[in-house]
Amino acid sequence: MGRVSFSDGLAIAGLILAIVLLVLDKAGKLKGPLLLALLGVAACMAIPLLFSVPWVSSAQPGMILFARRALMIFLLGSAWAALSVWITSGDGSISADRTESGQPAAAVQTPSLVLVFGVPLGDNDSASWLMMLKHYGPNPAYNCKIDFYDDDRKNIEHQWLVAHPNSPYPPPGLAAGESQKSVYIAETGPEGSAGGFPWNPLDPDRQHYTIQISCRDGLFEEKLEVARVNGVLRSIITIERGLQWVKKNPTLDPFVFRCEDPEFIRAPLATAIPKSNPGKVVHPGWKPTHRFEMPVAIIDPNGNLQVGGITLPDGTLSHGPGCWNILTQHFGDNPPKPH
Repeated sequence: MGRVSFSDGLAIAGLILAIVLLVLDKAGKLKGPLLLALLGVAACMAIPLLFSVPWVSSAQPGMILFARRALMIFLLGSAWAALSVWITSGDGSISADRTESGQPAAAVQTPSLVLVFGVPLGDNDSASWLMMLKHYGPNPAYNCKIDFYDDDRKNIEHQWLVAHPNSPYPPPGLAAGESQKSVYIAETGPEGSAGGFPWNPLDPDRQHYTIQISCRDGLFEEKLEVARVNGVLRSIITIERGLQWVKKNPTLDPFVFRCEDPEFIRAPLATAIPKSNPGKVVHPGWKPTHRFEMPVAIIDPNGNLQVGGITLPDGTLSHGPGCWNILTQHFGDNPPKPH
């Protein structure tokens, strides 16, 4: 059995080092300039073997020997550069389980944003609602633009435009009220309040909303639906990441938050304005002898807004059923579990 020369042993050690570095990169344990520098060291360990190749070592000392050695170094450098470009560009399976920031999937952070969740104002069967702007996530949410769309009214407007192809816009007041609203929140945190805005649903017992959310932590789409089932308000809410994030992270769950009451029954979008306006106009203030059905938002005797949890005449605190506990709790404090 022949002995392994120094140049052969050094080259083999360099190959083993390169394989180990690629494995560490795939596992997300080693990245950045340090990885490329160590790959360069592994490549340099092959230089003595390249210089010992007969085509190089048999050359006459002088320019011919220098040129052949330079060619070997050039070829080795080209191979190192190609490997470095492949790694840093995230090609192949090396980055398939990474996020758009280059971190492993398990390191995806919980985003902080502002969501919308509605509640009847003054009484459970009120025609007036308060759309609450609620903070979600472990950190303050910055520069949040909320585009709120009433899908029922938008559907009525869309059907009118289909029936009138020569009109660029539906006539004002076609859907008996605004069909959209935009709100900007500069900053809000888990302990703060982002406020809210009044809204008169087309049918309080059957509501559909789409909310486009743009905050510093990214773009999100919220879907909110409300339906009265057997006399009780039920709801479903989902918050999903934007299309660009989904395209860059096809293996990750795009949903940030989901809550669905098990009794919830979906209803179709409105196609016409209800003949009779459901709900009643009520005063939003406190009524000492009145029994409030949850969920409801009222203004207490001190002028403060009570949302979701209402202090009853006997002193007990009542909360709304199912997903309406989002009005009294904070969500998104804990990071997601690794996939």
